[in-house]
Amino acid sequence: MLIISNNEITNMVPMPDAITIMGRAFSDFRKGEFLMPDRISMELKNKNATVLIMPAYRKKGKYFTTKIVTIFQNEIAGRSSIISSSVSIFDSSNGDMVAIMDGESITSLRTGATTGLATNLLAKKDATVAAIFGTGVQAHTQVEAIISSRPVNKIFVFGRNIDSIKKFSSYISETYSLSSCPGTFNDLNSVDIICAATPSTESLFKHKHLKSGVHINAIGSFKPFMREIPNDTITEAKVVVDSLTACKKEAGDLILASKETSWSFDDIVSEIGQIANGDTSGRINDNDITIFKSVGLGLQDLVIAELVLDRINS
Repeated sequence: MLIISNNEITNMVPMPDAITIMGRAFSDFRKGEFLMPDRISMELKNKNATVLIMPAYRKKGKYFTTKIVTIFQNEIAGRSSIISSSVSIFDSSNGDMVAIMDGESITSLRTGATTGLATNLLAKKDATVAAIFGTGVQAHTQVEAIISSRPVNKIFVFGRNIDSIKKFSSYISETYSLSSCPGTFNDLNSVDIICAATPSTESLFKHKHLKSGVHINAIGSFKPFMREIPNDTITEAKVVVDSLTACKKEAGDLILASKETSWSFDDIVSEIGQIANGDTSGRINDNDITIFKSVGLGLQDLVIAELVLDRINS
């Protein structure tokens, strides 16, 4: 049995490759080519943590996977991430476990790749200024994904801790040779792409702060009471989701908007797979505000694991 580390995964799967396979994956998902039961969620209330169990199988595929991820609401002493996870890969012909992969790298890579796909499909072609809410592991691949998808040359960073904001801004500038600095709400008036990657239960900004035509990737909230995007932005925007079924159960941004405003899930433009297939379009003109809401799906972990194993075995 293989044990595949963080560095091995990131070295084998560059972000542009991950974005490409994620487009195919969501297209296949739309065609009904995956088996993916609802994920199991378990609360560890005394630890202020959530455990998620996510199985997935591609019909007639070589493997099926199960990811177990624990998400802590508070920082853990001695650790750089609030997320701990692993992905187990099984041979679908006999059920044998063939590999265990670092779940943190797969989660951040596949989530970033999905953001890259949504940015490719929904953001304005000439988008050059971005903002990232959050400074954790997920935020790193969000930045990598959007600069792989659009000619971004400036990024504003938002977060809860000014030291973390400054550190992440410096990392972006040094790693990608572009301008990056702590952001203010006034800066959002110049932003073309926003990535929200936080465990917030309150809106991260107000609708009045936004630029016409902005595209928003909302990937942080994954519970019915969590939200990153204000109601009036949701009611104004063209909303695209990873899975309508999953978002009706878990996407707090949308669930709360449906309870508190006249917006409903019937107003969703499409799933991302429909746009990847060319069945519909998300953005009509440069003035449209677009939102991609993702709660994360097991198929995303599976397709990254498939690619890693294919490259190891080739």
